[in-house]
Amino acid sequence: MSLEVKELELADYDLLENIKAAFYRLWKLKSAVLVMTLIGLVASFIFISYIGVRTNYEATSTIFSAAYGSLSDSSGGVSVMNTYSSLLDSDRVCEKAAAELNNAAYSAEVLKMMVQEEDIHISGASTNSKYYAYKIELVAIADNPADAVKIANAMADAFVMEINDIAGGGTLQVLDQAKGVVESKSVSVLLVALIFSGITFVLASVLIFIKEFLSEKVYTIAQCEQNNDLILGLIPNVKEKGII
Repeated sequence: MSLEVKELELADYDLLENIKAAFYRLWKLKSAVLVMTLIGLVASFIFISYIGVRTNYEATSTIFSAAYGSLSDSSGGVSVMNTYSSLLDSDRVCEKAAAELNNAAYSAEVLKMMVQEEDIHISGASTNSKYYAYKIELVAIADNPADAVKIANAMADAFVMEINDIAGGGTLQVLDQAKGVVESKSVSVLLVALIFSGITFVLASVLIFIKEFLSEKVYTIAQCEQNNDLILGLIPNVKEKGII
């Protein structure tokens, strides 16, 4: 039993020594890791230039339930607003918005496609009564700030009119029309660069570590002792000139 314990201890010692040697070699080959990281950084710029970076402008209109009176009326108005939010991409809503915009670039079909691609969407809505919102926001994203504002307001007006036609009366109203925009980039150049360079850094480090860990070459005295090799002498690592 004591022999087996000793063999296990030696095996653990050998493993630790190989790990130490692999880390030592990784540090000695840090220039190769740096080169691979720089290659990853260059690859990120190539990727960004290929997909392109688009500047987006986001405009927001706010819609709320105008139903009031009894508690049931108020709850009913909120329910209508939340439940029918999925009708944003309906033909009638998109046609009304396109008519208000009166812009050939934004036909009903284009607006419908923008809704499906979530360039036009409603946030804050829920069909679950536990999470009903008393107001919802209609967001429009375009590559032109003026267009984003116009689309957000036109879609909000069209949505309110359509839901009021369905529910009857003035259940919904536009609380705040979109006036300004929030600018954003479709792709974060810094984030992509960090991801590419980070992946290449980790990959290069792992590959070098594994290669050196599995290598049959020895870099320390302890590794020689693992194979019971006879050490006749050591060649000193002298970096200063003139020392014999």
